[in-house]
Amino acid sequence: MQWRALSDDLKIAFEKIHLFQLAKLTVDEKVICITRLEDGFFGIQDTCPHAGALLHHGHCNRRGVVSCPLHGYKFDIKTGRSADGNNYKIAHYHFKIEEDKLYMSE
Repeated sequence: MQWRALSDDLKIAFEKIHLFQLAKLTVDEKVICITRLEDGFFGIQDTCPHAGALLHHGHCNRRGVVSCPLHGYKFDIKTGRSADGNNYKIAHYHFKIEEDKLYMSE
């Protein structure tokens, strides 16, 4: 997995995110729906492939399943795979903070 450093401003924004809270982050023109789970930070593309709703307006449960606010499609935020039996697979991202720096991997 290739990790790349992100800006200090993004790190500050990450640190404000509460457990299971969804937020929007833009990195290199990619709009990402992110959250903090008990085992780290994770993200998926912010647009639902079904009807284009913004996933950061949805809900994230304790297992890291994000529900689309429009039609309820569900995605595992760690893998980008559909969590409700559909065949959707969307871009997913992992994040970590080490030595006071924020890193992202695709």
